Amino acid sequence: MKKTIKTFTLTAATALLSLSLVGQSFAATSSFTDLNNIASKDKIIALQESGIVGGITSTLFSPQEKITAAQSVQLLVNALGLNLDLVRFVKEPKASDYITNASNDAWYAQALIVAAVNNVDLPKDLNPDKKLTREEFTHQLVRAIEVSKNLPLINPLVVDIKDGDQLTVDYSGSIQRGLKYGIITLNTDGTFNPKAEITRAEAAEEVYNALDYLKTHQAPVTSNDPISAAQGVQLITDALGKLGTDIKIKIDPDAKMTRESFTYLLIHTFQTSEKLPMIKLNPVEIKDNDKIDLSNVGAIQTALALDIVELNADGTFHPQDGITLTDATEIATQAVKAVEGLKK
Repeated sequence: MKKTIKTFTLTAATALLSLSLVGQSFAATSSFTDLNNIASKDKIIALQESGIVGGITSTLFSPQEKITAAQSVQLLVNALGLNLDLVRFVKEPKASDYITNASNDAWYAQALIVAAVNNVDLPKDLNPDKKLTREEFTHQLVRAIEVSKNLPLINPLVVDIKDGDQLTVDYSGSIQRGLKYGIITLNTDGTFNPKAEITRAEAAEEVYNALDYLKTHQAPVTSNDPISAAQGVQLITDALGKLGTDIKIKIDPDAKMTRESFTYLLIHTFQTSEKLPMIKLNPVEIKDNDKIDLSNVGAIQTALALDIVELNADGTFHPQDGITLTDATEIATQAVKAVEGLKK
């Protein structure tokens, strides 16, 4: 649902940054001398040889250095090959369009744009210079691989984390899935240390583990295939989690979702959770309204009124088309924005 006229791609210049996990032109051929006592040494070297991570100099990786939010975003963009190749915009995008505190002239600006457009879960008020915690980085990485690689969303058996009471509620699901994917492991005493700032070595190891998981767990559908009801429910519950609501949705998990069924389920769930009010509608003309189930019309009109969904250029909605993960994620994101906008 992106409106477009101009294409932008990630340039090599934006990848050249100091103290980041990516970028030095000599990274692929250099040899780090400060990894001898680092358990993840081989993984870091493998990422270096793939051109995904670099050092702060030709011989120093600085494994214990903490990484910033901006460096983390650049790492995710490079590791997952995210770009804007298929995206067009009505105006040239700026990092501040997506992240309030971003500087549009900073080295990280393009990476923030790329990550945001590719639905990497970044807080609107992200501080690019903030040191990331283990839970923050893991959450961003897990959600990034799930969305960008169209992974089927899972509900793993909950692992007992001894310091689980320290986890941010919104991140707990991602942490559990990160354990299931093998991206992270608990310490020997069963703790995770979620609030500890993550080091360059730890972040690199998580990225290596994520890429290793993707090698053997390719998405079963293409980006144009419709999502299942289970995926749709996960997107909606994740969106509600950001608004402080925990709700169980009962639906056939294997059913394929259409644009109509996903939009109805999202609006209905948000309204029954009292996150969206019942509003007085001035119905918009939908050219293919005859294809919409009468009981779902109100939800779709509500979504249109709140700019959660848009009609196509010809005024149609294509209600029976299967909805893709990309479109469903965008609709869920717009629903959260609509709720936040109504609070102002």
